[in-house]
Amino acid sequence: MKVRRLLLRVALAGLAINVGPALAQTGTKVTIDTGELAGAAEADLAVFRGIPYAAPPVGPLRWKAPQVPAAWTGVRQARKFGAACPQDEAHKEPWAQVGSRSEDCLFLNVWRPLRAGKYPVMVFIHGGSFTYGAAGVPLYDGTALAQRGAVLVTINYRLGRLGYFAHPALTREDPEGRLGNYGIMDQIAALEWVKRNIAKFGGDAENVTIFGESAGGGSVQLLMGSPAAKGLFHKAISQSGAGNTVLPPIRGGVVNAEMIGEAWSDSLGLKEATPAQLRAVPVAELLNNGRAFPFLDGKIVTRSPGDPFYTKEAARIPLMIGGNSNEASLKLKEAMIKPQMGDAFPELLAGYAARGSKVPAGDLLAAEAGFLLPSYTIADWHAAAGNKTFAYYFDQVPVDQRATAAGTDHGGEMEYVFGSQPVEHRWDADDKRVSKLAGDYWVRFAATGDPNGAGEPRWPAVTSGPTTYLHIGAMPRIERLTPLQIKARDLAMASSIKGWVATPKP
Repeated sequence: MKVRRLLLRVALAGLAINVGPALAQTGTKVTIDTGELAGAAEADLAVFRGIPYAAPPVGPLRWKAPQVPAAWTGVRQARKFGAACPQDEAHKEPWAQVGSRSEDCLFLNVWRPLRAGKYPVMVFIHGGSFTYGAAGVPLYDGTALAQRGAVLVTINYRLGRLGYFAHPALTREDPEGRLGNYGIMDQIAALEWVKRNIAKFGGDAENVTIFGESAGGGSVQLLMGSPAAKGLFHKAISQSGAGNTVLPPIRGGVVNAEMIGEAWSDSLGLKEATPAQLRAVPVAELLNNGRAFPFLDGKIVTRSPGDPFYTKEAARIPLMIGGNSNEASLKLKEAMIKPQMGDAFPELLAGYAARGSKVPAGDLLAAEAGFLLPSYTIADWHAAAGNKTFAYYFDQVPVDQRATAAGTDHGGEMEYVFGSQPVEHRWDADDKRVSKLAGDYWVRFAATGDPNGAGEPRWPAVTSGPTTYLHIGAMPRIERLTPLQIKARDLAMASSIKGWVATPKP
């Protein structure tokens, strides 16, 4: 009897050893509205890659609003990233290492804690001038953010001419439809997918934060002003998204999106092109001279990025916004900004020269007036409208680049926010501390609408101008815009405001 009891205890112990890990893995399978997915357990997370959130935008669906994806039978493996959207190979930076490319590219990825819970959701929109990039690059690995207690989603969206294209033939095909800004429509479709499905991954569909960098930061601003995106997210983070752009209309005005589209098809010999002829153009041809950007279509993109903040009509939600110390890495030049500065230019140039930057004073002025200062203007406008707003200035450089760098390059904050140190960079203790600080701020903001937490430098909300912001770096500190920056900001933004008012509305 004793032997039998001993054997039974051994058998039960063996059963517990076998069953325990199996139970821990149950979070790697979920059933969403289109079928069952099998992800992968990685550390204390479940990761699902390459989930289709819309039907492949190919053939007759090229240059169509995203459609609901087809359901599947059985279990779909979700362990590999889906293809990136078509783009050329001009860029070699970490954010552009996108792997395989295909028109069938409307995929998203999810990182979630394995332990049960109801977590805030963070949806990341990548940058790349609306022409490059993808959700699956190593730089945007969601592990470190999800481990803080969030469900992290990264999304692909159509790029270049496939993402932003208007043509009279397409307008005539569906004059009442959603036209031209297919990449922004994709972002909205991904947010609709999140609303329908994210609870199955432990995410709170009523606590969704969108965040993006560069073109992704600009997309955040566009979505905050888009009626089609209303109610799909509850907080927003715009990183180096500027906000001073004046978008052209789809039609009307001296230059418009249809005119640009028709000139392109004419250049291919497609005079009076039909929708079928346009959709038959090879992808490779679309990538030649394929840079394209959002425009005002009247339904999806109804305002230029900063315009709804100026008129106090942007989504009334908490906002975190800012930029980096070396946005001049984008090669913004003095000549680009000089006309806007008018008679004040010599004074501004002298003031910026006195700062002693490694960047020429005129280029530094152009970079701040083009990226950093518009972000702070939006912060002031959004706070004045009664919304909780936090502004930042990011200034940390990996230790192996610190001696020669002029500051944090455009996009240089991403490795710190995601905690995804690229293999080509070395980090020291300061870098690791800044990464922890940034990740904590971002996730706390997503969870509560306030980035502050015990034991870390206090980040004050924006109240009234001049903008109060947090200098995020090895020595975090609170700073305010200087009188010189305020003058440059006001002159630069006056030009944008004039453009917003003058641009014909579709």
